[in-house]
Amino acid sequence: MKKLLLFTASLLLLGGTTSSAQDWKEALKKAATAAADKATDGKLTQYALAGTWNYTGPGVKFEGGDIASEVGGAALETAVVKQLEMAYAKAGIRPGAGTFTFGKDDDAFTATLGSHTLSGTYEYDAPTHVVTLHFAKGRLNLGSVPGHAYISGQELVLVFPVTRLVEVVTALGSKVSYFSTATTLLSKYKNVYVGFAFSK
Repeated sequence: MKKLLLFTASLLLLGGTTSSAQDWKEALKKAATAAADKATDGKLTQYALAGTWNYTGPGVKFEGGDIASEVGGAALETAVVKQLEMAYAKAGIRPGAGTFTFGKDDDAFTATLGSHTLSGTYEYDAPTHVVTLHFAKGRLNLGSVPGHAYISGQELVLVFPVTRLVEVVTALGSKVSYFSTATTLLSKYKNVYVGFAFSK
């Protein structure tokens, strides 16, 4: 019986379409990345952070897993992403119109979000995944903004507490009203971080 189950599973995996095979490969790569990151106490993400990342869409991260494990977790994430896409678009932040570069040999960063270019320095604490961005003084004085950075395969999610993200994107030109639905959805939850997703 055990051999039959293994054989059936193999057939299902091999008999799938190319896209489902790719999905499995991506899932395995992400799982391997997450496992390696955990095994190295976050050091893998620290080393992989350096380089230029291209903006692909909003990012949402549930800390602690309580929301993610709920039946409505995926629906909540989808709803929040949709609201954030609209808010970001008002600030000119769209896929293909943004990059984030973390220095390899120094602690400098440069971010291009829409028509805005921001720079400064960053600190990354590997065990907690906390990345603190210290923005250089300029037209937008954002000060220091703590967030979290997670890498899975070739994807980076850079997320912040909701209130800090609203401050940043409002400063970039989006109105607070565009965040109202997203913040209402998230207001009853703790440990939800939102921000940006990137890929290399």
